[in-house]
This record gives sequence, structure tokens and C-alpha cells, in this order.
Amino acid sequence: MIKTWVSRLVRMAFLTITIFAGYTLLLCVPQAFFSYSVRAEGITVYVDRPTSDSAAREVLRLSLQKLATSPLYRRNPAASVYVCNSRWRQLLFFNKYYGVAGLSPYPLTTNVFLRDASFENNRLISPRGVPVPGDRTLDYFVAHEVTHELTGRLVGPWRFYQMPQWVREGYADYVGKGASFNYAVARRSFLAGTFEMDFRRSGQYRRFHLLVAYLLDHQGWTVDRLLQGPWPDQQHLERELRAEE
Repeated sequence: MIKTWVSRLVRMAFLTITIFAGYTLLLCVPQAFFSYSVRAEGITVYVDRPTSDSAAREVLRLSLQKLATSPLYRRNPAASVYVCNSRWRQLLFFNKYYGVAGLSPYPLTTNVFLRDASFENNRLISPRGVPVPGDRTLDYFVAHEVTHELTGRLVGPWRFYQMPQWVREGYADYVGKGASFNYAVARRSFLAGTFEMDFRRSGQYRRFHLLVAYLLDHQGWTVDRLLQGPWPDQQHLERELRAEE
């Protein structure tokens, strides 16, 4: 009886390891599921339906402009982005994170995945089937997710997932928003407690972005110091920001 249970446990463990290894391989080498690709400098975007090469290159050009401002991309100037327009591909590659805008499944792979998009309009398409509005353009999402992957490469998986959310998401937003971010306007919004500054209600990273911009642009922190830590307590940092002249 004991031997039977041991045998079953061994088979289950083997099956689990096999499935995990197979899925990891899928995330690492997903090109067979994407029929079209466009490359601009170090970024290659793979798409599962026909798209305008010129529109895709323009989105990548804008993404590269933003990524070029980060020392992380200058150290590793290459990235692969997979755009999943079909629902079944989103289910396959996003797995339990189905429904999110983008995914960087580091450390399983250095590839990043985005949900359906319109390159012609430079827009990601929301789960409701409408373009994501405002300054979160398609090139923003490309730069944001690639920055996550580059951050993981810099600090390693253990440090990456120990990192406070305001640092991890705030820096990706800092790169992804680029020049569209206005520090003074964002700070006034923060002081007023507006809706978009509340991550839990709005789902946006503006509050985290503001904290990162405060450290990098107003306190003289380097990107390495920000990402490597140690990190200040978020509430303490917010008190500093409120008191800033």
C-alpha cells in the first residue's frame, strides 16, 4: 500500500515537473504561435495577425525613445514583445493573469507579452474591447513591460519580487510615460488626493511614478540605488513629498 502511494506521488511529481518545464519552454520560445514580426533596432515585436509594418515600427520607435533614457536598456539593448490579439493566446500565455494589459514572466523568460492592440492607433485594447485612453499608449505598455524585464535582469529574481510595488511599478511607469509626465501637475494631484492617485481605485501607477520621480529627479538618486535598495518606507517618503518646497 505504501509503495503504491509512493509510486503515485512520484508520478504526480514527474508530471508536474514535465508540465512546468513544457510551459516554461513555451514562454521562452513562443514564435510558432505568432505569424508576423517587425524589428526596430533592438526590439522585435511578434503579432498573431497581419499588421502595418510602418505603424508597428512607429510604435517601436516611440518605445525605443523612452527605453533609451534608462541605463538598464543601454546595458541590454534587446527585447522581444509578443502581442496576443486572440483570446486563446491570451489565455495560453497570460495564464492566471488573464485580463491584465501586459506581462513580464521573469525569471521564466525575458520575453514580454501584451494583450490585443492597434498599432495604427498606438493603443492597447482593454478587456471591454475599447482602446485604453490617455497617456497609456501602446508604446507606453511596451516600454513599461520591457523595463520590468530589464529590472529583473539587474537585481535577480529574489530581489525583484522583494522590491516594494511602488518601486517596481513606479520605475516601469517612469520609463513608460517618458516626457508625458508632468511632475508639478502630478504632485498637485497627489496633494489633492485625486482618483487617479489612488492605485486601488484607479488601477494606475501615478502615485508610484511620482514617488520614483521625486527620488530620481529631485533627490539625486541613481537608478541603481533606486532598484537595488534599501528602500525608504512609502508613508515616510510621502510625508517628505508633501513637505517639499
